[in-house]
Amino acid sequence: MFEGVSSLELVFILSGAIALVAARWLHKRAVRRAESNLRTVFDTAPIGNAVLGPRDRIVEANHALGRIVGFTPRELLGRTLSDIVHPEDAGRLTDAIAALRSGEQRGLETELRCLHATGQSIPAAVHAAALRSADGDGARVLLQVLDITERKRVEAHLQHMADHDPLTGLLNRRRFEQELERHVAQAQRYGTEGAVLVLDVDRFKQVNDAYGHTTGDRVINSVARVLRRRLRTTDTLARLGGDEFAVLLPKADRREAEIVARRLVEAIRAQADPANDERTGAVTISVGAAVLDERETLSAEAAMVDADLAMYDAKDAGGDGYAFFTAEVHAATRARARTTWRDRIVDALANDRFALVAQPVLDAQSGKTVQHELLLRMTGPHGTLIPPAAFLSIAERDGLIVAIDQWVVRRAIGLLAELEQRGEATRLEVNISGRSISDATLLALIAGELKRTGADPRNLVFEIPETAAVADVQLARAFAQHVQGLGCQFAIDDFGAGLASLYYLKHLPFDALKLDGELVGHCTRNPADRLLIESAVNVVHGLGRSAIAEQVGDAETHALLRELGVNLVQGHHFGMPLPLDAAFGSGGTPAPATQARLRRVA
Repeated sequence: MFEGVSSLELVFILSGAIALVAARWLHKRAVRRAESNLRTVFDTAPIGNAVLGPRDRIVEANHALGRIVGFTPRELLGRTLSDIVHPEDAGRLTDAIAALRSGEQRGLETELRCLHATGQSIPAAVHAAALRSADGDGARVLLQVLDITERKRVEAHLQHMADHDPLTGLLNRRRFEQELERHVAQAQRYGTEGAVLVLDVDRFKQVNDAYGHTTGDRVINSVARVLRRRLRTTDTLARLGGDEFAVLLPKADRREAEIVARRLVEAIRAQADPANDERTGAVTISVGAAVLDERETLSAEAAMVDADLAMYDAKDAGGDGYAFFTAEVHAATRARARTTWRDRIVDALANDRFALVAQPVLDAQSGKTVQHELLLRMTGPHGTLIPPAAFLSIAERDGLIVAIDQWVVRRAIGLLAELEQRGEATRLEVNISGRSISDATLLALIAGELKRTGADPRNLVFEIPETAAVADVQLARAFAQHVQGLGCQFAIDDFGAGLASLYYLKHLPFDALKLDGELVGHCTRNPADRLLIESAVNVVHGLGRSAIAEQVGDAETHALLRELGVNLVQGHHFGMPLPLDAAFGSGGTPAPATQARLRRVA
C-alpha cells in the first residue's frame, strides 16, 4: 500500500491520518457536549418548552410546561395543541404555526389561554420558532410558554384602581364620563333615552371642617353604600370627587328619573349613617337631573352641566330634595353667568386685574424650601382674590385661556429676573393649560422674555396637567422638548387621575412628576393610594426624575411620603399660597409668618 513511499513520508501520512481521526473525535465530543448542554437548558428552563413534530404533536417537553398544564413531561409526549390550548385559541395558534413551517412567518409572539389538566384556563405568553434543518426543512417547531397569571392579576388590579374611586370603590369621574360618552354615542345612533343625576351631600364642607377628614370619609362611604343598594345593576354610579356623585339611568324618561331621584333623597335621609356622631346631624343630599331626550343637541358634557345646574337649584331650595333641568329656565341663567364671567376675564386681561400667589415647595427630607409654585388668582372687588376654579373653565371654552397663560408667563419670568437681580433667586413653577401647549405664540413669548430679562431658565419649571399630556402625547412631548431646549424644566401636574398614564411617561421627557392631591390626601388611610404613590415614585426614580406631592395636609402624610421616597412636598401643612410681597418680602426672603411656619415643619 505504501510501496515506494519513504519512511519519512510515511510518518507524515500516518501523523495526518491520526490528526484527522483525533479532530473528528474531538468534534463529535464537542457536539455531544453542546447537545447535552442544550438538553440541560431545555429541561431545566423556568419557561415551558415543547418541540412540535408532524401534525403539531409534542415530541419533547420540559418540566416547566408540565407544571403549567398539569401533566408530566412524559404524559405530554404525543399530545396535540388542542390538549394544552383553550379551544377558542387553539385554531389561531395552529394557523400561526403552519405559517412558521411554510416560511411565511419568521417568528410568533402572542398571548393566549392554555388549558390545564383540570380544565382551568391559564393566561400565557407564547413564543414559537421553526427549527430548520440543513436542507431548510421546518418540520419541527419550538414552542415556549410563560404563565402570566400573576401579571394579568396585577394588570387587572391596576386597571381597577385606575377606573375606581379609592375611598368608595365606585367608578371615578374619568370612567363615568367615558360611560356617559358611550351611552350618548349609542343614543345618537339608535334613539335618545336616559337621564343623568348629579348628587351633592348637603353641608358636607361644614362637617369636614368641624369634625375632620376621617368623619367626612365615613359620611361619604355611608352615602355610597346607600346609593349602591338603591340603584339597579344596569345603572352607572360614580363618585366624581369630594362630596359629589353621579348616576346614569340608561333607560329612564322624566317620570322614572323623578321616581329614582325622590327615592334616593329619601333613602339617604333615612339610612345614611352620620358617622356615628349625633353632632353632624342627619345626612341629606341635593339631586339635579337632566333627561337626555329633552335636549335639542345632545352631548355628554352638556348633560353633566345641565344636571349640575339643576342640582344647585335643589341646593338653593334648602337641600334634601331634587330639581330638574329645564332648558327655558336654565338657558338664560347659564348664558348670563357665562357672559358675566367672560366680561370679567376680558376686563382683567385689559386692566391687569390678575394676580399671582406663591406656595412654598419643600425638600421632603430636610424641610427646606427649595422652590415655589406660582398660582393664578383674579382680583375681585375690594381687593379680594378669586380662585381659578371660578373662571378658568369659561376661559377655556371661550378661547381666553391662552391669553391668560401669556400673562402668567410674562409675570413669572419678570419676577424671576427681579429675584435674581436682588441675588435671591429661587426656582418657580408655572402652570400652563392644555390648550396653550400647541400655541407657537406662547413658545415664542417664553424665549423672548427669557432673552429680554436675562432670567436664568434653569430656575423656571413649566407644568402641564396629566390629562393634557395623555390626550396628545406627541404635542406634550414637543412642548417639553422646546422648553427644555431653552434650558427650563418640564413637569407633569395632577398625576394620578389615571394610572394607565404611567405607560406614557416613557414618551415624555419630563423632569418632575407632581402627584395629584386627591391621591395624596388619603394615602395614610387607603392602601390603594399608598400603592399607587409607591409605584409612581419607583417609576419616576427609575427614570432618574423627581416626584413632588401636592396638597399635603398633615405631619402623618408628610412622614409617609418621606418614607415612600417622594422628593418634594407642598400643601397647607407647610404654607398657604401667599401674595408675592408676603411670600418673598421686600428683600426676597420669606415673610416672618412664613419663616415661623417653615421652622415648625423642619
